[in-house]
Amino acid sequence: MKVDLFYNSPNTYGGWVTYTSHLIDTLQAVGAEVSLFKIRPRSEKRTRNFGYDKRYRNISIEEALARSNAKLIVAGAKNFKKTTDTLYHEGNSFIVIHDPTELKNLPEPLDMNRCVVVRKKGVETLPLANNSILLPYRPTFIRHPYVRDVENFITSKPNVAISTSRIDFDKHTEILLDANRLLPENKQIEIRGFENRLYTKFKIVPKYPEWVQSKAHYPREKGYAFNLMCSYTFNVDMTLIKGDGGGTQYTWLEAWDAGCIPIIHKKWLLDTPDDMRENYNCIVIETAEELAKVLQEPMSDTVLQNFRQNGFDSLKQHEPKIIGEQYLSFFKSLG
Repeated sequence: MKVDLFYNSPNTYGGWVTYTSHLIDTLQAVGAEVSLFKIRPRSEKRTRNFGYDKRYRNISIEEALARSNAKLIVAGAKNFKKTTDTLYHEGNSFIVIHDPTELKNLPEPLDMNRCVVVRKKGVETLPLANNSILLPYRPTFIRHPYVRDVENFITSKPNVAISTSRIDFDKHTEILLDANRLLPENKQIEIRGFENRLYTKFKIVPKYPEWVQSKAHYPREKGYAFNLMCSYTFNVDMTLIKGDGGGTQYTWLEAWDAGCIPIIHKKWLLDTPDDMRENYNCIVIETAEELAKVLQEPMSDTVLQNFRQNGFDSLKQHEPKIIGEQYLSFFKSLG
């Protein structure tokens, strides 16, 4: 099968980019021929660097619509709404909805039969979130694609905790900074990630003068976040998204891969059973005080190893053979 992926966003980092990279590897692993495009006024013959060892090509909307391959919109930002609408309505494209906040940027009306969601919660909540959505259809749930860096990777963990998620409003980095004020220097969380400058300007800089932004960024290279986590026991990610939760973020998939235990926000675990399971493959906290306590209390080697093994086991649901075949079946069933 030939599949065209369309990345309609200016973002060069974050979950959309990571998802797209893993999806390309996953589809290729099950025999699909995959092309990645961005829509621009004119088509180009040359390819450009997408990051994570991937290339894309700029093409016109006319060329995109003329292509006969299965089309999947993997990202749809606000300032690309017209492009997304055209691809969806005139190009009969499928679309991935990563979380409910994206609905305002997506086509109307939206047929959920042509949509993929990456967490179980979306199957129930998204069809009720917008009056324009055509019922009684439900979106198709397919977990995040993930291609492991190293099979059964285990290493020594000389450092305590790291955060590799975006530094942003929905990531609540302020909880980590509050916890660091309660921790001795040798147990403080190493904060790395791409910065939302509005968030740091208004939420971080005024309250946390110790914040050093220059240390945070890291390259958009395949395996870089994984390698960062390999020497840490815990990965801290306080993601909260209205109307969403329960399932995975790429930060946690990379953490499991590196033998690093995710520490997540209690409110992320909702009543919809999903991949994140308290005291099985993650630790759950709600406040900076609780976070500081977890990072200071000793944990036996047996407990740590159980968490790591459970993380490795959880990754099996995201393997290319499983996820890739689910995408191919999805395309074929509606193609």
